[in-house]
Amino acid sequence: MAHSLYFIGGGNMVTAIIAAVRRKADQYPVDHIYVEEISQARIDALKADYGVEATTPESAPDADIVLIGVRPQDDVAGVAASVAKRFDPARTTVVSIVAGYTIDKLEDSLGKDFRLVRIIPNTLTTVDYGYSGAALNAKASKEDVDDFLNTFGKVLYVEERLIDVITGFYPPNIVYHFIDAYVDAGVLAGLPRDIARAIALDTLIGGTEFLKQRDVLPQVLLNINNSPGGVGITQAYTLNKTGFAAAIQSAVLAAVERTTALGANAK
Repeated sequence: MAHSLYFIGGGNMVTAIIAAVRRKADQYPVDHIYVEEISQARIDALKADYGVEATTPESAPDADIVLIGVRPQDDVAGVAASVAKRFDPARTTVVSIVAGYTIDKLEDSLGKDFRLVRIIPNTLTTVDYGYSGAALNAKASKEDVDDFLNTFGKVLYVEERLIDVITGFYPPNIVYHFIDAYVDAGVLAGLPRDIARAIALDTLIGGTEFLKQRDVLPQVLLNINNSPGGVGITQAYTLNKTGFAAAIQSAVLAAVERTTALGANAK
């Protein structure tokens, strides 16, 4: 049976979700994709690329899922109240991708009759990677949204308190920072940049795959590779001396704190 989706907001993350849904049409068939968005340029692009149907804040078509995809600094409470007036909780499940904005806050405006799911998608959805944490309110069940959520990345159903932690932990930016520094290190050592980039990407992908295949903690492979007085242990000593691990951990904790702050400041 084909589905009907209604998106409020048409930003980058919503666009990525719509693109993923279109790619997974065999897995998750959709008849209608409605988008409510204030930017005409964004709507025009979504129409041209994905065949969406433009709507207004007064629109109330039948929808299996309404996804709230506005920014935390926007009027999230007003959006939720508007959804409550326009859609039928017996038919519609509400999904929120608003960072830091809790289920309790949403229910204050939406009411408690709707099946409500909170998820912060990973930007790696465009390449079918990226775990996202999803939390359900008392009315919702995994079966209400699982097929939809699995069109964009991978889903972990967790307690809501872990959503902000996962959101701060998962962004691939930290990987991009590492690769950028790794490539520069190769150039510093004398490699042409294209060769350094090729080696860095291959090493990162290959090392990750090897770790997955062995199904062990990284320390196991580090102990194997760090022979006495060798290259590996010398590298480990230098990383430890320069605070490599602490820098990564500090960056993740700061991202988690920022995610929580965004929700605290939401309207």
